[in-house]
Formats: sequence, structure tokens, C-alpha cells
Amino acid sequence: MSVEEAAAAIYTVQNAQTGDLLRKTIVEAGHDPRNFVLYAFGGAGPAHCAGYAAEVGVAEVVVPLGPVASAFSAYGLASSNIALAAELSDPVMMPFDPARAEQNFADLEKQVREGLDRQGVRFDTVEVHREIDMRYTMQLAEMTTSVASGPLDSTAVDAAVEAFEDRYAALYGKDTGFREAGIQAITFRVRGIGVLPFSPELPKIPAAESADPTPARSGSRPVCLDGAKGYRDTPIYDYRTLRARHVLTGPAIVEVPTTTVVVPDGTTGTVDSLGNLIIRRTSVARSTS
Repeated sequence: MSVEEAAAAIYTVQNAQTGDLLRKTIVEAGHDPRNFVLYAFGGAGPAHCAGYAAEVGVAEVVVPLGPVASAFSAYGLASSNIALAAELSDPVMMPFDPARAEQNFADLEKQVREGLDRQGVRFDTVEVHREIDMRYTMQLAEMTTSVASGPLDSTAVDAAVEAFEDRYAALYGKDTGFREAGIQAITFRVRGIGVLPFSPELPKIPAAESADPTPARSGSRPVCLDGAKGYRDTPIYDYRTLRARHVLTGPAIVEVPTTTVVVPDGTTGTVDSLGNLIIRRTSVARSTS
């Protein structure tokens, strides 16, 4: 193989493997990948996203915030509320003594609140949520089930069991549950969310007069996005000069200082008012303002 053939093969294999992992994660959680929109950020995500989205049947991909895409995780970390969780493995058959669960939750909530206090951040409010991971006896499929706040009684425990069975049926199908096997509570968990006293505002980018992205085009060069098709003369765009309403027809390359976005053949890339680049297969493409 030539260097170019090897590189094209590596790109294809990487997309296929990522697609397999994505499909496995979504399907094993009981969902259909075709019902989702894929967010792709970081340094490598935008270069591969359209390829592995097609592998799993996802019709729409969003590369967020344009030139900020590679720092999207850091942006989220700096601007999101602070969340901590504490959990305790304490297997017990349902129904159980509510006092046992209440003590578990009290101990876990104390850990979470102390952890939030150590952050040294002023919060507007602190939200506390209780959960129990449950399963049918001898099964491995555990379901995280929300538990009502406040003092627990037998009614609250029964409600948690009902919620578990409802979610199990929603994910695996009606009548797939088997209460006669028994239900186990495996892990008790408390999640604490420290709500920050501010909310980030995303600036909007200027709108283009038309959908024609030519003003943002920086040139063209031979690009190989598919080993079977080989090199094609491909337009190159500078993400920093793209504007809202611009529509790119694949194949196209969008260059960002810290990453590269691939818009393959058979797709379009539309820029929205926040600078997100929305990649859709041509068969389902629609205009975005």
C-alpha cells in the first residue's frame, strides 16, 4: 500500500470502530441511534464525526460553537453547575425496612454536601437527588431509579419499585419484567448539584446575506475522504469567516486553528446563529436560520 492508501484505510477503520462503540453504547441502553443528534467536539471529533454517524444511522451531527469546538469540553467544565455523587453498595431484597434506606441516604447526603462545601464556590442553591440501582434477582441489568426526597416510608419504597418496573418495561419491552423472581436494591446513591449564581450567554454571530459560503472559502486542494473514490478537488473554508445561514455542500473541508471539520460527499453543512455547524445527509437536509 502507498502512504495515501494506508492513511485512507486508517481513517475508514477508525470511523468504523468508533461507530461500533457508539452503536453498542446506545443500543445496550435500549435506544435507537437514529433517534439522536450527535455532538462532535474536541480535536478529533469534527474530523471523524460524519463518518461514524453514518455508520450508526444518525442523520444529523452538530459541531458546536465553530472555532471553539476543540475547547467545548473545557467551556462546559468552566460554566456548568458542579455535581458530585456518593454511593454505597448495600444489596437487599425488596421490600426492605425504610429506615435502612433512610440511614444510607442520610450518610451519603452528608458526604455530598461536605464535598460541595470543599469546592469553595458560592452556590445559589444546592439540589439533592436520591437514587437506587435495582435489578431482578440474578440478572445483571441494573436500572437506576429515582427515589422521593424526604423521610422514606413503605409507600415511597413501593413507588420506587413501580418506577423500576416501568423503566425496565420501557427499555426492554412490555411484559419483559418478572417480579416473581424478586427485586433487589443493589446500590444507594445521592447526587448533589451546586447551582452556580450565573448562566453563560452565548454570543450570536453575524448573518450572511445569502447561503453562498464563497466569502469564507480559502482555496481548494486534492483531498481523499474515501479510499474507493480517491482524491477529489475539494473546497477549503475558514471557520472563522463563516457566517450564519452559510450552507456548505460536501465534499468540503472546514479548517479551525485547533481541529478540522470534514463535510463528506452526500451531506451539507449549515451554520446557525451560534456558529454551530450542522452536518446532515442530503436526503434529510433542511434549511436553518
